[in-house]
Amino acid sequence: MDRSLRWIELRMEALARARPFMPMLFVAVLAVVLFLPGFFTMPPVDRDEARFAQASRQMVETGDLIDIRLGDDTRYKKPIGIYWLQSAAVAVCGPECREEIWAYRIPSLIGAVAAVLLTYLIGLSLMGAGSAMVAAILMASCFVLGAEARLAKTDAVLLAAILSAQAVLARLWMRPGEALPAWLAYGFWIALAVATLVKGPIAALVVGTTVLGLAVRARAFGWLRALRPGRGAVVFLALVVPWFVLITLRAGNAFWDEALGRDLIAKIGEGQENHGAPPGTYLAAVWATFWPASIFLPFGIAASWKGWRLRPVWFCLVWILPTWIVFELVATKLIHYVLPVFAGLAVMSASGWLARPEGRPGTAFRIFLGFMLGLAVVLLAVPAYVTFEGGQWPGAYWIAGVVIMAVSGTGLWRSVGQGRRFAPALCGAGLAVGLSLAFYEQLSRVGFLWPSVPLAAMQDGAALCGDDPLRLMVGYEEPSLLFLTDDTGADVGPEAAAQAVAQADCAFVMVEKRLDDRFHAALTRDAEVLGTVTGMNIGNGREIAVTGYLFR
Repeated sequence: MDRSLRWIELRMEALARARPFMPMLFVAVLAVVLFLPGFFTMPPVDRDEARFAQASRQMVETGDLIDIRLGDDTRYKKPIGIYWLQSAAVAVCGPECREEIWAYRIPSLIGAVAAVLLTYLIGLSLMGAGSAMVAAILMASCFVLGAEARLAKTDAVLLAAILSAQAVLARLWMRPGEALPAWLAYGFWIALAVATLVKGPIAALVVGTTVLGLAVRARAFGWLRALRPGRGAVVFLALVVPWFVLITLRAGNAFWDEALGRDLIAKIGEGQENHGAPPGTYLAAVWATFWPASIFLPFGIAASWKGWRLRPVWFCLVWILPTWIVFELVATKLIHYVLPVFAGLAVMSASGWLARPEGRPGTAFRIFLGFMLGLAVVLLAVPAYVTFEGGQWPGAYWIAGVVIMAVSGTGLWRSVGQGRRFAPALCGAGLAVGLSLAFYEQLSRVGFLWPSVPLAAMQDGAALCGDDPLRLMVGYEEPSLLFLTDDTGADVGPEAAAQAVAQADCAFVMVEKRLDDRFHAALTRDAEVLGTVTGMNIGNGREIAVTGYLFR
């Protein structure tokens, strides 16, 4: 192994010194390898992914590119951007892909790969070629980015848009007095417009606080004239305003009440959907959410502490700290909220790691490294435990992931002990590859986690009578089932369902076990039992059993 590690180190050093195209190609391929396991095989994940995908599917089917609807209701929590991108992806894939969840994940995959490449470009502007390549590897390996790359949601696309703007700022900051090409200046405003259409004001928070922090250091705002703020603002408004005007004309205040009042502002004041947590949560969680890149984070923290006055370090600090503090103070906390600053952490970690003194790190770091490698065991245990809970044994993908992680962890430990610089980062990426297989590919094959899949098959396989049978749900209404069937019927109480069945010629009803007794007590006719599906509702973590009844 020592000879292999030496070869890896030499090849990585040469790659870092090559023209940017080659390291960018390398990290892009690495990102795709990291993000593809589970991408095609995971069923729709409740609840946000399934909601986004179903709303985009309805947009494709209706051709209405202004309104956002989920079933018969509106969905106004986020602006239109992600629905346009997902609809476009499905249109490119063809009509046969409308029912394939992976087609709706394509914008997230592209956004995640773009985020890795943009991390490289930001690192190149701030810290140099070696740090840029290591930073991109760390970002590609990051656990949270890997999750978002596989989900048809907003966050990977939002990250790519924010990093596009940050890349322009980084170049402008590190080359004071140098003219900024027009395409980069306008690209900055276009990136902000895309981010705003995807997730509202988040980009303004991240980019805006970065600009303010840089202006404090520069003691002026004049250097921002290179961004052509007058014409740039016109471009921004021309891209953003039309849809907001159209949706206001279409829905009145309903969009603003939902997006601002019941979504954004409510998240600030109280923990929505049981996602509240105290300040400091992200600081405690980053060692797992940024893993395995967090192995190198102590060096980034030390370097930023010592060199905070340096221009590139200052850029990273004003990028990371204000946004991090805001999200720590917001009541609602989800692990992906701080993702827009993870690229800054990657750049700082890479730079600190490469700038450390020659030789093997000290005992304290080796103890820390042992603890972080031990975290791999915990991460591997999660899919194994869930698999056993579902009545299955871990399969070939989990075993392959364990082997890859064992080899990569050994390589990381030995390469760190040998004082190598590039090989440990690549071994860390190997840990992420193994986790991708053991986690996502394994869990995608655990039927216990995806009850909507057999429930949809039950509905499709039911010998329904008539052209328009009554369909009802009692106690189980998940967006994944709506996506998989496109018609789950109304969600009603058990007594209302029994009353509706009594008046229908043909009816198909799915009833969750906890409401089954009440449903049967109110029934006035016999039912044909089609089967019972057991599993876990990922949305709330509760085990469920749902029985399908046919009345004819």
